[in-house]
Amino acid sequence: MSYKVITIGRQFGSGGHIVGERLAEKLGWAYYDRKLIELAAEKSGMSHSVLCEADEKAANPWLYAAMSQSGQANFGVNLCTNDALFNIQSEIIKNIADTENAVIVGRCSDYILRNRDVDLTNVFIYAPMEARIKRTMERDGLTEAEAAAKIKRHDKQRRLYYDFYTDRKWSSHVNYDITVNSETFGLDGTVDLIYGAVVNKNK
Repeated sequence: MSYKVITIGRQFGSGGHIVGERLAEKLGWAYYDRKLIELAAEKSGMSHSVLCEADEKAANPWLYAAMSQSGQANFGVNLCTNDALFNIQSEIIKNIADTENAVIVGRCSDYILRNRDVDLTNVFIYAPMEARIKRTMERDGLTEAEAAAKIKRHDKQRRLYYDFYTDRKWSSHVNYDITVNSETFGLDGTVDLIYGAVVNKNK
């Protein structure tokens, strides 16, 4: 039996987390976002807080080079956390796709499942910077400048993470089946758009 999976890539502040959660609820499917960190901590025995720090962040290749040249093996423990988390989450994501219908947010899940026997729909959610700043200000209680800086920092982390582990470009439309401007359609409208596309897929 082939299960159905929707992966969601998202710009920070675009509402991708909310869209994914509401979409999963509407479909009656499992939903995975931050829960993937909890599962990785359980599977690996590693600290949840340490994995949270490494989540959706690429390992630093320059530090790897420095570690190799210095010969300090223990220097690489924290660096390897990023790779370890990616590998553990990859196995968890593959297992999810093999066992249930699910909506999975981020973590290169579109790339991880690219050759899997699964009915896969890859989505990328974006929005204008002004809308993302407003949402981030309201959600996190930040000033406009603070929200803009946070968005740029998280977008850069996600881009570097995705590009590092997939050798693809994070926001390139060729990686996704659906790209949606959540400001144009609204969060519920974005949910409805993706829902309709998935329900009517292959009809």
